[in-house]
Amino acid sequence: MENLFAEKKVYGTLGKLGVVMPAGGYIAVTDFHRWLCKDIAISDYPVPLGSVSPEGLQAFANRVTDAMHLYRSYDPIDLAFLSCTSGSQVGGPGYDAHLCRVIQEAAAAREGYTTTTAVLKALRALGVRRPTICTPYPDDVNQTEKAYFENEGFTVEGIYGIPTADPRDPKRIGRIPPEDIFRFAKAHIQPDADALFLSCTGLTTMEIIADLENELGIPVVSSNSCAVWLIGRWFGRHGENADRLGKLFTL
Repeated sequence: MENLFAEKKVYGTLGKLGVVMPAGGYIAVTDFHRWLCKDIAISDYPVPLGSVSPEGLQAFANRVTDAMHLYRSYDPIDLAFLSCTSGSQVGGPGYDAHLCRVIQEAAAAREGYTTTTAVLKALRALGVRRPTICTPYPDDVNQTEKAYFENEGFTVEGIYGIPTADPRDPKRIGRIPPEDIFRFAKAHIQPDADALFLSCTGLTTMEIIADLENELGIPVVSSNSCAVWLIGRWFGRHGENADRLGKLFTL
C-alpha cells in the first residue's frame, strides 16, 4: 500500500489556472490540457456567447466578471485567464489590459491575462510588425480586430475571414477542419507579412503551426499557441511537447 501511494500524482504543483471561455469553447480547454505543463492544474467556467457580433461579444465580456467571482468564492486560483480573442478586444483600445485588471481582482488571483494580451506579448517577443491575420469572424468583427492591432502599433497586412455557413454562429468555428485552415491561410498570406496570426480560441490550429511555418518561412502563431506560451512562461515551465509549436517556443 505504501508503494501504491508513492506513485500517486499530486496535481497542481506549479499552481492553478482558472479559465473563463465562451460556452462550447472545448478547443481551447483541450489545447490547454494537451500542451501546458502537466503540473499546472486547470479549472474552467463557460460563459454563454450567443452571437459572433459586436453586441454578442460585448454581452459575453460583461458576464466574465461574474464567472471570475466564482473562483474567488469557491475555487481559488493563481492565474485568471480569459480565453477569447475578439471578446477581449470588443471594448476598444486597451480593453485587454482593462480586462486583465478586472479578472485578476474579481478572481482574487495573483495575475490576470486575456488571449489578446498573450497574442500582443508573443508578437512583440518575435519582433513582428506586419502580420497577416486569418479568423473565422464576420467582416465587422474582423475590422474591429484590425483596428485593435493597428492601435497597438502593428501594420496588418490583410485580415481574412474563413467562410462558414453562418459566421455569426460560434458553434461552427470548432467544426472547421485544420486542413481547411491550413489551405486558407496559405492562400491568403500577404507577401510583405512577417508573421501569420490565426485568430480565435475556437479554431483547431496547434497541429498545423509547424507545417505552416515550414511552408511560409515566417513565424506562425494562433490564439491558443500564444496563450499556452504566456501561461507556461508565467508558471515557469512549458509542456514537454511545446517544441512542436513553432518558433515562438524557442524564445
